[in-house]
Amino acid sequence: MEKKRFTNKKFLLVFALLGIFFSFFQPTCGAFTRVTDSGDGCPDWPTCFGSWIPPNDIHAIIEWSHRTSGVLFGIVSIMLVIFSYLVYRKFNYTVKIYSLILILIIIVGGIGGAVVLSELNPAIRTVHLAGAQTIAALMVASFISVNIKKVETSNKIRTLSLITAFLAIASLLSGAYAVWQGAGAVCYKWPLCDDYFIPRYTNQWIHMAHRIISIGLLLHILRLSLVLIKNRLNQILIKLGYLLLIVGILQTLIGASIPLSEFSVWSRSIHLGLATIVWMVSVSIIMVLKTKKN
Repeated sequence: MEKKRFTNKKFLLVFALLGIFFSFFQPTCGAFTRVTDSGDGCPDWPTCFGSWIPPNDIHAIIEWSHRTSGVLFGIVSIMLVIFSYLVYRKFNYTVKIYSLILILIIIVGGIGGAVVLSELNPAIRTVHLAGAQTIAALMVASFISVNIKKVETSNKIRTLSLITAFLAIASLLSGAYAVWQGAGAVCYKWPLCDDYFIPRYTNQWIHMAHRIISIGLLLHILRLSLVLIKNRLNQILIKLGYLLLIVGILQTLIGASIPLSEFSVWSRSIHLGLATIVWMVSVSIIMVLKTKKN
């Protein structure tokens, strides 16, 4: 019996790691779909041109691949619910969280269908991405709560980590919304929008709002990561601090290089992928921290 439970725990760990991977891969794949203008590569949903197999068209194949990865993510989530219940034998916190994730994946998938049927409405696309990032946060939070021991720290560090996480998701969603509103390429210079210090058009303000949020995020990333590394509270927090510092700087550099690369597909896709990692690492730090009791 013990051997069986141990096997179930190993399967749970494997699928939990797969869940974290798909939490990153799915929105990144969605970003690639977006920047290649393949969001309407399949004009219908859930089929693609009335078939479950896409036609020999690059945009249709890209969009179909994004949908397929979502289905695989759903299967992984189903396995997480099954194996978490087999391990704990009751409907506890972990089983509830994985069940919630499965429900959210179904809902977000449905919103993805609404995106296609609404002819890529910017607001619905932003809600779709927000749902995907919520799933990523829950997937990371559940994994850490089960596998990693919390570390006591001050209210100041915890508050800093919460602000960093908030700015991370705000930067991510504001950037995506700017692109979907057609404001992603209106500022062709960096750090200024164009030859004027103050933006002149609505789309330029949308784009610059994203840049301002991103600068605030970078400052908080630098501060939080250095605090975690300097205080040496825990080896895991030190590693998360270094990871946040490296990914945060890379994301900022890639974002700044997008206008210089003439808004290339790869720079834009990598930028959102790194932004997703920053968000997931920020959530991880919050989950590891525990406020000291007075």
